[in-house]
Amino acid sequence: MKLVKSLLLGSAAGLVAVAGASAADLGVKKPTAVEYVKTCPQYGAGFFVVPGTTSCLKIIGRVRADYIFNNDNQRGNDKNTFRARGYFGYDHRTATEYGLLRTYIRGYIGRDNAGAAASTPNGYAPVIEYAFIQFGGLTVGRITPVFEHGWANLYNGSGTFGGFSDIAYVNSVGYTYQFGGGFSATIALDSANERRVAGVTGSVGYAGQAMPDIVGRLDYTGSWGQAFIAGAVHQVRPSSTAVGITPAAAAIRPIGNTEYGWAITGGAKINLPFITQGSNFWVNGTYTEGALSYAGFSGSAQIGSRTYTFSDALAVGTSTRLTTAWSVSGGLEVFATPRIRLGVYGTYASVDPFGAANTTDTYSVWGQAAWLPVSGFQIGGEFGWIQARTDVNGFTAAPVGSRTQDSYVGRVRFQRDF
Repeated sequence: MKLVKSLLLGSAAGLVAVAGASAADLGVKKPTAVEYVKTCPQYGAGFFVVPGTTSCLKIIGRVRADYIFNNDNQRGNDKNTFRARGYFGYDHRTATEYGLLRTYIRGYIGRDNAGAAASTPNGYAPVIEYAFIQFGGLTVGRITPVFEHGWANLYNGSGTFGGFSDIAYVNSVGYTYQFGGGFSATIALDSANERRVAGVTGSVGYAGQAMPDIVGRLDYTGSWGQAFIAGAVHQVRPSSTAVGITPAAAAIRPIGNTEYGWAITGGAKINLPFITQGSNFWVNGTYTEGALSYAGFSGSAQIGSRTYTFSDALAVGTSTRLTTAWSVSGGLEVFATPRIRLGVYGTYASVDPFGAANTTDTYSVWGQAAWLPVSGFQIGGEFGWIQARTDVNGFTAAPVGSRTQDSYVGRVRFQRDF
């Protein structure tokens, strides 16, 4: 009996040994440890390391829904607008021996009362707001113009009709140098086509772009706030015909000589931590000649029952006469609580095509309140009043309707950033 038991135990031990050897011979690999996503706190919240690289990425998303109302007196125009937009994009950053290499893109698809596809904010084809590359101090692509301060949190954006620039994005190439101590300087070449204003019938029409806008800026940022001064040069290169005029067969020469418009702006933003954290006051002033866009004027704008039209220059014989304009704007933003932001803004602007007898002055006042219940989400409302006073109707020779026109616009917004 003992002999049988010994044989059985020996056989079992042998089988276990063989089984162990067989498993080892097969070369079965141990499971690798899971590689968890690493964050990039040096760039702020939301950035993570792209697996297998030393680069960091942030995925950008936003959903915005607006209800807009106004007192538009044109029967064919909507008095209210429902608008929805979905934003998408990314921010990719890599540290190099030459400095930060950054690639950024953001766009949106929108839909409102227009109800048809179009490559404009009123349609639902994709619209690219930003698309740029930064390498050290070099920036190339579509950006917020160097000329702008970007301090106003107005929902209505550039629709103030004078006071704020009408250009939110521009194709540009520029370089920024950091002096240290809060000082920096930027020089940029911007697409001039996006700064052209030629809305008046009979005014100077633009020929093809021959020179980009040249823009320079000097900044100072400190614990108290920020201050800047900027300037721009804009070429006014007339075409062979005036705006809205059918060219004669022999009209092949320009209607005026090439001139160079310019603009200068400056402003300061002051932090008000003694009120509440995040509160601030800012003011900005701009003067332009032959470059109305920099002062917030576009080719046309409707206020009340009248449509106002403007142009950078007028043809006087074979001469090109530049239009002058200036504007001043300011705002006060206060956090009543960490979750409630209140703001009041104001603008004044004036444009002079011929002289004092043809000046158009505009005023606007805006109030805003926003509730921020959780991080990245806001519910807000805004109301604005705009008034235009002019001696005549735009640049035309005779007034039409009242010389003083008033308009108001309101907006309710729901916005979620993620």
